[in-house]
Amino acid sequence: MIILFTFYLGSGTAANLVLVTNLVRLYRTTNYTKYKYRIRFCWWAAEEIGLAGSSYHLQKAQNANTPGERRSDYLINLNFDMAGSPNFIFGIYDANTAPSETPPQAIPGSKKVTELYRDWFIRQNLPWDYRAFNGRSDYGPFLEACIAAGGVATGSDAIKTAAQREKYRQSVGENNAGFAGAILDPCYHQACDTLANIHLFGYENLVQAAAYGLEYLGQHSNLAEWLYPNGRTCEL
Repeated sequence: MIILFTFYLGSGTAANLVLVTNLVRLYRTTNYTKYKYRIRFCWWAAEEIGLAGSSYHLQKAQNANTPGERRSDYLINLNFDMAGSPNFIFGIYDANTAPSETPPQAIPGSKKVTELYRDWFIRQNLPWDYRAFNGRSDYGPFLEACIAAGGVATGSDAIKTAAQREKYRQSVGENNAGFAGAILDPCYHQACDTLANIHLFGYENLVQAAAYGLEYLGQHSNLAEWLYPNGRTCEL
């Protein structure tokens, strides 16, 4: 069974590489408990033209017969597309706002992942915001295919409000509060979205949240039952 870890954009790519290299280091030790599940790290292409990369990947999985490549082998898609936006927020995908046409089998697990990340930020005494779970990013095709999804992101083309700025100022200080009335990531989908376009404080905490989610799910004794308490049968 597979946990999909998916990224794109500059900061998301950097976060993906950090998680991959550290997981490899852990697996090379003798005392680390290895996951029961395969982890597939993916970089999606052509999100901007209709989620083309993730949709193509899922279409291939739908038609596959090889174990480990089939759609039924995918347990969850964790999505981390923006990981270090300069005017960041810590945004948690809110499964309660999933599109109404989302298959009901994908909802319970998605809600549990929302709660998993929310509770992590609370324990770290970090501010957080809910983020619309509207299928706009590459998790959308997986939700449509009855696969639970979730994740966190530091923001794209939304505007930071004065209330958000004040909340972050009180929690993480003036230097990390950002700017009210400004876009969260001014280089979103632009050529300037490079490693120079990363807020280090936001990036480091986002990567820690992503790593926590991966470790929690990867070490779960029965992830399929936890994510799909009512079963996974789904007609597409």
